[in-house]
Amino acid sequence: MNLQVDRRFAGPPSMGHGGYVAGLFAAGADGAVQVTLRRPIPLDTALRLEDLGEGRRELRQGDDLLAEAEPVVLSLDVPAPPTLSEAQAAEAESPSHRGGGVHPACFGCGVGRDAGDGLRIAAGPVRAGGASQVAATWRPGSSFSDADGIVLPQFVVAALDCPGAFAFIVDGRPAGLLGRIVFDLHHPAAAGDTHVVTGWQIGIEGRKHFAGTALFAPDGSLLAAARATWFPFSR
Repeated sequence: MNLQVDRRFAGPPSMGHGGYVAGLFAAGADGAVQVTLRRPIPLDTALRLEDLGEGRRELRQGDDLLAEAEPVVLSLDVPAPPTLSEAQAAEAESPSHRGGGVHPACFGCGVGRDAGDGLRIAAGPVRAGGASQVAATWRPGSSFSDADGIVLPQFVVAALDCPGAFAFIVDGRPAGLLGRIVFDLHHPAAAGDTHVVTGWQIGIEGRKHFAGTALFAPDGSLLAAARATWFPFSR
């Protein structure tokens, strides 16, 4: 299948938003999917999504492998979600509001994006001085949903992206390049509902920073979760 990642879906400048790109592999998946990003995803460029069978797929530009996906089992201890009011309060201290943001035009966390154009998820520390968990609210509009008002999977996975990095960034650790994400979409997310998104640190091994993220419905039920591997970036 041929596709392209429009410039609207950039994360860091000049490359596709990792969560959005990973979410392109979610269609038709039954259970958790692991997506490994091998190279920066070019924007406004003809790409090819290849089905290799048994749930394995690759995203290529010509002969170059950009990303690959395979079915896995996600083992993740998801903490209790912050309340809606806690998530709203956390947003004020989000790195999205500091010095122009982490990546100011990022599809996921850039607060300079217009509503309905970017996700505008500004995750901040849940507790005063707490660096292990961040949270934000997210109210996806109709531009992110299908005709039935269900948020499309690529946007759900995109929402699970940046909060994982932010769990480290608020702790002074510049984790900003997504290398791998394992996600599991449990239940549909409804456009127009105010959700809670949270991210937390799992651990660090050398340059690898491991984070968990989760999306919750207004009633506190778990809709989706992910475990991501991040790498430091230099600003």
